[in-house]
Amino acid sequence: MINQKHLNTFMKLVETKHFTHTAEQLFMTQPGVTQHIKKLEKHFDTLLLARYGKQFELTLAGEKLYQMGLSMRDLEAKLSESINHDDATQGVCSITCSGALANFLYPYFVKQQSAHPQLSVFVEAAPNQNIITDLLNNKIDLGIVTRQTVHEQLKQTLVGYEELQLVLPAKIDISEDVGFAVLNKLGFINHPDGLHFLDEVFSSNFAADYKGPSSLHIKGYVNQIQQILLPVAEGVGYTILQKRAVQQFSQQQQLKIVPLANATHEPLYLTQKRYRQLPARYQWFETKIMQLLK
Repeated sequence: MINQKHLNTFMKLVETKHFTHTAEQLFMTQPGVTQHIKKLEKHFDTLLLARYGKQFELTLAGEKLYQMGLSMRDLEAKLSESINHDDATQGVCSITCSGALANFLYPYFVKQQSAHPQLSVFVEAAPNQNIITDLLNNKIDLGIVTRQTVHEQLKQTLVGYEELQLVLPAKIDISEDVGFAVLNKLGFINHPDGLHFLDEVFSSNFAADYKGPSSLHIKGYVNQIQQILLPVAEGVGYTILQKRAVQQFSQQQQLKIVPLANATHEPLYLTQKRYRQLPARYQWFETKIMQLLK
């Protein structure tokens, strides 16, 4: 490996064309400059300077070394600029959240991307546990989850709340109280966060009858946010979803929202790696998410 100090001395000597001036500019002695050149020549096992009197010309090897030194300087300058440059309007942003939130947030993200074409925005819908796993594995940089996770590598910020709604087919009569038995007879349409949502709502509203997931009549499972309410609209079963997801469903007249004695609100946590510094381009997305969800 080339000794960088020796190479710097050689480069300065070529540029000043004078041993004494090189020594003065590098705060060295003239014999010290000569020693650095000799060590470089020993390293390459060839002469770098053709000396005559107090002057010199570069040998072919010396010319090649000087050109290499110039290339290394240029590379170092570019590397330094790249390391210290953090453009807030270009690069990849990867964000994962629930399907309902993705549908709500993505139009705002697209406007930011439209204003800054060098941004690449990747938005994915996923359940809570998948988001946490992907964050820990550095597959994504920012996530929004509804559960607080105690982990030394995670940083979570409460940014808002999401109301959970118990959704039935419109044909179901709710003039009388809808209890656990009526719901269980109809059957639950499950989804990636379904059992978690159900446990939150049922524990607060049907605690006397609800005995955990094993006591449920599960009628089906859908993992696409746009499809979860279709079987409900067709009278196949009931489900529990975020209010935002229910409002995004096109067939509102086919649904009926059950008033709950104890309304349930899921917290929303903006989550990222605690010790992983995010690029400046994420600042706009973090701020926008907080503004929209608070």
